[in-house]
Amino acid sequence: MKKNHAGEHDNLERWLLTYSDLITLLLGLFVILYASSQVDMKKYRQVVSAFENVFGGAQSSGPLPSENGVMSNPVEMPPAQTSQQLERRVRAAVGEALKKGGALITTDERGVTVHFLEKFMFDPGNADIKPQALPVLDTLGFLLESIPNEIRIEGNTDNTPIHTAQFPSNWQLSVARALNVGYYLLQHYEIRPEKVAIVGYGEYHPLVPNDTPQHRAENRRVDIVILNSITKD
Repeated sequence: MKKNHAGEHDNLERWLLTYSDLITLLLGLFVILYASSQVDMKKYRQVVSAFENVFGGAQSSGPLPSENGVMSNPVEMPPAQTSQQLERRVRAAVGEALKKGGALITTDERGVTVHFLEKFMFDPGNADIKPQALPVLDTLGFLLESIPNEIRIEGNTDNTPIHTAQFPSNWQLSVARALNVGYYLLQHYEIRPEKVAIVGYGEYHPLVPNDTPQHRAENRRVDIVILNSITKD
């Protein structure tokens, strides 16, 4: 009989030990949750500021705590900083074309524009995309499908007349080139078609005067314009 009482006593002690461990863990959890809810705003803003400096003033992706610990609305960054950040991303995406002198990048009130020159993307008088240009278009395509900005793809030529069976005019050549670039991006990447416009300008939107062979080469191009405007859902 004594052995039975001793066994019951041991079982009771084991249950109490388990219960006390559970209570201790719960108490520790509540202490951690309480401590986490007390935001040190000075330290928090120092960390946010450090990350903004590293990533070039990137816009906050969510609400920030106010001084009293209550979440406030996201801080809107100035459009100029947003354009600068986008330009850096575009430069990284088309870096190979920039190194080879096959592309230029400009930023203006419309947005960020990649000027792909003919020598990099097309053979003279042809609208088929060169194989060497496809990896760069692929990298840019990944970027374009990740942003909500509207996109214009604009074909341009110099002022040298063209008259072939396939392209009776510079206008038709510029449209065909822009269309091929746009169609490639839409085929291979999840870019919403409603945010893409395709335009052919022929020789009527030169970057520089058509007064030298080098200038005419700069005007023969396809521009991919990432506009500041955003397509709404």
